[in-house]
Amino acid sequence: MQQFARMAADVVAEIIEIPDQAAIADYFHPDIVASLLPASEEVSEGWSYDGVGFNPPQSPSLELLREEAIATLTVACVAAMVGGYTSNALGSGHLYPSKINDQINMMGSVTDSLLPDLPADWTTPFWCADEAGVWAFRPHSAEQIQTAGARGKQLIVDCQTRLGELSAEVAAAATVEAVQAIVWEVA
Repeated sequence: MQQFARMAADVVAEIIEIPDQAAIADYFHPDIVASLLPASEEVSEGWSYDGVGFNPPQSPSLELLREEAIATLTVACVAAMVGGYTSNALGSGHLYPSKINDQINMMGSVTDSLLPDLPADWTTPFWCADEAGVWAFRPHSAEQIQTAGARGKQLIVDCQTRLGELSAEVAAAATVEAVQAIVWEVA
């Protein structure tokens, strides 16, 4: 079999094989034939052509791998920050949502709880799930909403701190294997 590489922007886009003794022009339109180069059996998709010969794809540089690893860690960090958190503000573990709107709502509720001259029986409702997983808009006293808000803030700080630590490890990693070993672990 004869092997040809169909080129797209100096990169092998496809390998085409035709029987020996056959003419490539008998199989393809002249416009396609113009994009084909004879190629040895080792050449495959993704190889480049420099005008003289084919070259295998280059391995990504360590720096590029570091950038990709930090981007992956950042995505995992954001997912952890918006994945909710548990607080005992109401006396037992309740799950609080922490998507961006939830964080804004919590900030507003905590801010409201800090206003001067609050009535002694002041409460604010906030959405959370009890230990049975039942979601409800539950009343929180000033102390309770501040405790829940502080726990949410701690989640964000913990995630950002962990991202900073892992990013520093990635930056210091000297090998591909060392970079690949650094992952965000779910707590």
